[in-house]
Formats: sequence, C-alpha cells, structure tokens
Amino acid sequence: MSDIEIALLLVSHIENPCGVEVNGKIENLRSFYIREAKGNILPGLTNPFAKEYLEEIIRKYEIE
Repeated sequence: MSDIEIALLLVSHIENPCGVEVNGKIENLRSFYIREAKGNILPGLTNPFAKEYLEEIIRKYEIE
C-alpha cells in the first residue's frame, strides 16, 4: 500500500468510525483510530502530502 492509500484508509475510519457496544452503550472507535495513526502510522509515512492530510484530519477530529 502506498502512503496515500494508507492515509485515505485511516481518514475514512476517522471520519466514519465503526461503533462497538460497551456496557449497553454504543461507542465509536474514532479515538482508537486517531491513536493508531499518531503512534504507529504517521511516523512511518514518507509522502509529505499523505502525512499532512492525515495530520489535518487528526487535528480536526481530536478537538471534538
């Protein structure tokens, strides 16, 4: 997978996260995808456009 493909895949999960039921309440997984992107994916990206795009989406959704 190219850096752009990886970034687009993560962005789709951050913008439209899956949900999971925890103690009878539906929780979305956005925070998990953001942590994964910041901790494991961003450091390995070499394409500056893919990296900046993913960072921009993370900034957008971290404040929500």
